[in-house]
Amino acid sequence: MTLLSPLGLLWLVSIPILCWIWRFTATQHRRQVPSLVPFERLLKRPPKRLTRLVVNTLFWLQLAALLGGALALAQPALVRPPSRTTLVVLDTSASMGAVSGSTSALERAKRALLRRVARKRPTEQLFLVATSPLSPLTPQPTSDAAALRRAIRDVPLSHLGGNLATTAHVGRGLLGAEPDETVIVTDEPVPAAGSGGPGPVPPEERVRWLSVGAALPNAAIVGLDAQGPLCDPSDARIVVTVQNFAREAQAAGLRVVQNGRRMAEERLELSPGERRSLSLPVPESVEGWVVIELDAARDALASDDRAWIRLERATRLPILLQLRTPSLQSAVSGWLAACPTLAWSAAPPDAGGAALVVTDEEAALSSAAAGMLFLPPSQPRPVLSYWTVSSGHPIGSYLAPVGIVGAPLNLASDAPPGFPVIVALVNGRKVPLVVAEERDGRRLVTMRFSPAGVETAPPVLLAFFNSLRWLLGAPGSQHAGESLMVPAFTSGMVSVRRPDGSTETMAAPDGGVRYDNATLAGLYRFRQAGVGSEVTVAVNAFDPLESNLLDRASTWRA
Repeated sequence: MTLLSPLGLLWLVSIPILCWIWRFTATQHRRQVPSLVPFERLLKRPPKRLTRLVVNTLFWLQLAALLGGALALAQPALVRPPSRTTLVVLDTSASMGAVSGSTSALERAKRALLRRVARKRPTEQLFLVATSPLSPLTPQPTSDAAALRRAIRDVPLSHLGGNLATTAHVGRGLLGAEPDETVIVTDEPVPAAGSGGPGPVPPEERVRWLSVGAALPNAAIVGLDAQGPLCDPSDARIVVTVQNFAREAQAAGLRVVQNGRRMAEERLELSPGERRSLSLPVPESVEGWVVIELDAARDALASDDRAWIRLERATRLPILLQLRTPSLQSAVSGWLAACPTLAWSAAPPDAGGAALVVTDEEAALSSAAAGMLFLPPSQPRPVLSYWTVSSGHPIGSYLAPVGIVGAPLNLASDAPPGFPVIVALVNGRKVPLVVAEERDGRRLVTMRFSPAGVETAPPVLLAFFNSLRWLLGAPGSQHAGESLMVPAFTSGMVSVRRPDGSTETMAAPDGGVRYDNATLAGLYRFRQAGVGSEVTVAVNAFDPLESNLLDRASTWRA
């Protein structure tokens, strides 16, 4: 309240004066008597003071009039306490499904947030934003405790990765102003202020962390590939890449299951932190969707223990040789001629057809569906080196982890992008020789050596044919978070049955469906009313960052 008029202050000061006048008049009484003799005894008594003020209705009316006049002249301005806005970032990524004891990290996060809502002040407004997928859980900041509790309880878990810094940045943008406080609820480690790490939290940022995670061992499927027959018509395989995210060795088992029947099975022993690709043979008659299941002794996360892939006996890509170096042309054509089931040609590529191009010119790969690029050295002198092979990629199958090989090597320091499958140790240097890259469904292998003169060396042969098998293979599924494109429908409404059993309905105006809510790993079944056919698409969750519960990496950036 502010007094904007001096006269109003005068009115306020007159109120206690009025009360004192009434008190004084109530205690002062005047008595007149003709003689004091009859009242001597009364006069000897001590005077009694009134302890209770007796007022009449007129006093209250006058007091109310004084107060009303004082308020009218003072013109008080009532100011409410300022509201407080808190941005809450809730981690809903795949790692939040890890179970410790009997509860998951997401359940513990929800309990912590519900306690936070119960303790908030009436004027505090909370704005909830989830990381995976990045979306607000409340349309606007609200202080409605019931709406906040409902939004927290209903938030689902996804099998996606998440980024705390991006989510907080988007949340601030949706608010339109800096929040008074940012609360991060996650299983990631709390970044230390001033530590110089990837996510330091400056004190002036007013960021509060509610960590609900724990360091847990886990084993996960981190890669999957279907490889059809190469040189043997019955040699079809599924290459599964698994990794042990634990500090102890543990036994694990892999199973290939179709309609409840086991097609293949293998037991393995994984050392601490080991990443290994296993090739599982499947019968030639197996077609359709199969599920690969991983069973490990110490496994805290279930979403990365299953993967789906479709096996098809489809015609593989034709192979086109576009090699300008005669020695390379002779060596590679001799390898391909030894495999009669491969369809290859040295003719120029057809403008309308997809092909796997084997070349030593990068420009020839512009229109290729897949490619193998040879980058041989300018002087083809054999160099003796140690080849170290990564077992974490399908190309590394059947190759010895370390071997001595003499071959012409490209020792240039600029390495191509991708996953180094084979690295040569030359004079204390690590030189990537075979580099695999997959981008937007297109596969490319870069070979930084020349096979001329060493065509019969087993490591060179295996590196070429393993790379060729991987290039001719297909992932057979999509990753969580990618858009699912299903064109085989007429115009109308299409229902989508998700892996969790829920159903969504969407329109297909042009006969095609684009589904952007593939947040869970599993099979998505698309069906249209009146059409008997059903289209099934598999989505897998391969994310080593989310599967690594032992050493969680922070996604916070100040």
